[in-house]
Amino acid sequence: MLVWASIVAIDPMTAVIGGYGQLGTAGEAVLNWSNYVALGDSLTAGRDDHGPGGVRIGWARRLAGILTARTEVPCALTNLAADGASVAVVLERQLPSVAQMGPDLVSVTVGMNDIRDPAFSEERFATELGRLLDGLTTTGATVLTCTLPDIAAIMSLPADLVELARQRMRRASDIIREQAARRGAVCLDAWAMPGAADPELFGPDRIHPNASGHQLMADAFAALLLTDGAPDRRSS
Repeated sequence: MLVWASIVAIDPMTAVIGGYGQLGTAGEAVLNWSNYVALGDSLTAGRDDHGPGGVRIGWARRLAGILTARTEVPCALTNLAADGASVAVVLERQLPSVAQMGPDLVSVTVGMNDIRDPAFSEERFATELGRLLDGLTTTGATVLTCTLPDIAAIMSLPADLVELARQRMRRASDIIREQAARRGAVCLDAWAMPGAADPELFGPDRIHPNASGHQLMADAFAALLLTDGAPDRRSS
């Protein structure tokens, strides 16, 4: 599944990832993370991004690597994401494990599996996403999420379903932005992101990103976190 606090739409190909520092003095902003827990669907699970031996990599692992390299603070990743997960599945099966892990960074990607359900309800999706983000924010960690990209035109869909898919992606993205903004989460806006629907960034099914797509997403999240896109975490 592909699926970005709707702070700003940036072009990750030109974003400068920098301006951070090893900060620890009282009152200074903290721009490093050491305990990252990722939740979500097949996007975060790394489908179609394979390393040696077919082992999945994925944008979350790539992001942890970028943060480690840029901040010089090792960022350990625990990835709970699973293929096919909807927001309800993440709530039931993934969220309960997070608090005990004590993360300082959490992420969640959901929405594509929800909108593919013929019984998709905007109201139910908004309610469940709100509960999910509430559960993540109570950990005190920096929370990341993302909207769905505008990929209906490149998917293998019957012509009469393209516009329906696009409408659902757009509305789900609106809901993700709204729910994230209410809670101060960092939301990467894939819907408005230049180049996010480039077919060259996707695998054969034109739904899941390939290695280049996962890297672009990791770079974009890193740019938000390491500039002024993340909430102000200050050392004590």
